[in-house]
Amino acid sequence: MRRTVLIMSMALFLPVSISAQTPYEMIHGDILQRMEAYRARALFNKDPLYMPQPTPSQLLFDVLHYEVDIAINPSTNYVDGIVTVHLKSLTDNLTAIDLDADDVLTIHAVDEVGGGSCTFVHAAHILTIDLPAALNTDDEITLAVTYDGLPIIAANQGLYFVTQSSIPVIYSLSEPWSARTWWPCKDYPDDKATFEIYLAVPMNLFATSNGTYLGYEDVTRWSEPYRRYHWQESYVMPPYLFSIAATEYVKLTDYWVYAPAETMPVVHYVYASKVTQAQEDFNVAVPMLDFLSSIFGTYPFTDEKYGAALCGIGGGMEHQTLTSYGAFLVTGNHDYDWIYVHELGHQWFGDLITCKDWTHIWLNEGFASYTEALWFEHLGGTAYLHTYMAGKDKPWTWHGPILRDPDNTDPWYYFDNVVYNKAAWVLHMFRHIVGDSLFFTILQSYVADPRYRFGAAETDDFVGICEDHYGEPLDWFFDEWLTREDRLTYQWSWDSYEIADDIILTIAVNQEQAALYIMPVDFRITTEAGQIDTVLWVDEYHDEFQFLLDNSVTSVTFDPDNWILCDHTMTETAVEEVPTAAYLMQNYPNPFNPITRIRFGVAKPGHVTLRVFNARGAYVATLIDRHFETGSFEAVWNGSNERGEPVSSGLYLYSLHTESGVLTRKMVLIR
Repeated sequence: MRRTVLIMSMALFLPVSISAQTPYEMIHGDILQRMEAYRARALFNKDPLYMPQPTPSQLLFDVLHYEVDIAINPSTNYVDGIVTVHLKSLTDNLTAIDLDADDVLTIHAVDEVGGGSCTFVHAAHILTIDLPAALNTDDEITLAVTYDGLPIIAANQGLYFVTQSSIPVIYSLSEPWSARTWWPCKDYPDDKATFEIYLAVPMNLFATSNGTYLGYEDVTRWSEPYRRYHWQESYVMPPYLFSIAATEYVKLTDYWVYAPAETMPVVHYVYASKVTQAQEDFNVAVPMLDFLSSIFGTYPFTDEKYGAALCGIGGGMEHQTLTSYGAFLVTGNHDYDWIYVHELGHQWFGDLITCKDWTHIWLNEGFASYTEALWFEHLGGTAYLHTYMAGKDKPWTWHGPILRDPDNTDPWYYFDNVVYNKAAWVLHMFRHIVGDSLFFTILQSYVADPRYRFGAAETDDFVGICEDHYGEPLDWFFDEWLTREDRLTYQWSWDSYEIADDIILTIAVNQEQAALYIMPVDFRITTEAGQIDTVLWVDEYHDEFQFLLDNSVTSVTFDPDNWILCDHTMTETAVEEVPTAAYLMQNYPNPFNPITRIRFGVAKPGHVTLRVFNARGAYVATLIDRHFETGSFEAVWNGSNERGEPVSSGLYLYSLHTESGVLTRKMVLIR
């Protein structure tokens, strides 16, 4: 893709044409534009790009509560305010703490609330504060940071100023690590706190935010009349989800009945020019809350609200309890219901449970992306589900594995399409493996788990819950799909023939990619008498499966409902003529009486033996003992020993020796 070096200006962040955008570019278009500008600036200045890591000090304390009191001037794009941080020490002898504060902010003072001033150093985007006295484990302190600044000049901007009908629009977008560019905080997704929020904006604007609206007071800022709005977020959230969206709004209010005699406001703040379209587009909110609560568990912030605030954002952003929503998405035709339900899904996956760090961002974005598919399945049935998921299979837009590399230096890397759509496919495939009932039980257990609910989780936490419910290890599935970037590719074939009035069907499957995947694969066998659906576990480079049928086979279909993220091609012969590795198939039939057939393959020319042993390992018979060229072959055993005498019922072993090594399987003879 051709990329143009961009000069920092507000024009960079206006919504771009949506016609050529991928879904993730539409959902978080502003993030991607910002990252592009960030990358261009870093190249120009020869500064390294990075994913910020907590300083040693930041690992030693937990923020419990923020009071954020900010005035924002849309005429000058200037901010000033006081951020009060209430924190708890996680260690003994804590003498200093670090907050994240971009260098575009000027720190004027740091004071202990109820105490004196603190000394501090602000350098390289870190505000280091010397505590007035050392804290021991579980000791708490409240610090007030007075600051001002010009956030729009930040390389990784988090606060934006645009207009609608000549009216100022102020909005924030702090994901992943831009909160620090407009207010000092501990800017990491795993440190959640409650918030008291005061937002002062010009008198004609209404400032929305997270949680519950508690009113306003008229104040003076920069010698102008301002209105200071008060919001309270009583549920913990990370700094990147704290938001402002402010302009002249029309408020649309509905109510969601989430339990008998229990209601929650559903509030949308819209432009006057968009009221009619918004009333139509947003009438899906209550039905979506009903549906998602039925499959995930009740919407987690019922004591407050849900809704959206229109602004200039290039897509949507799942700010807790009040999504910021691009005004251009409101058309009155439900064109972007998929974005609305994506952001609503984030209230469970991203807000209630937040990824512990950005390498696990698929726990936010993959789950929200699959929420889209679940909604459209709810509306249109299974066929719609599979059609929708097929639209997400765009491997040319995926770069690297789903689990992100913590040492990658490109901020854009963490929001690659792979963590949206391929990650949604992982959930889709896992659902089919475990079945609908267990899949939704797992999701509800994850959402309800007190270890992660209103907290943070990483991939192993989710996988652990899956394994607890599944009853077996699942590394064979999650490791291959989350850590690899190759494409699963099958070649397969089928053949049938008649033996003594029975129809023998053979299905052969080859894996073409370099490393093996282990996957259960659906096959639909159509016979003259009807359809047979079966699941075959494919875990070798070459697998063959045999079926004894009563009726002739007319067709075989690989993965008929498209549950597997793969490429697959049907070839004309059932058995690979030139195997890539030696193989030994399960005998068929098994158990057997009086004869059984054994298929095997030879990858290198050489001497081959196929021998039968009893359960104690004693020699019984030799079926093959000669030179073979490369190819696939079949042997027959009639249940006799080397002397031609019938052997008794029981368990037997058959062992293939080739130039490639030894392969052994079991079979059962029943007289």
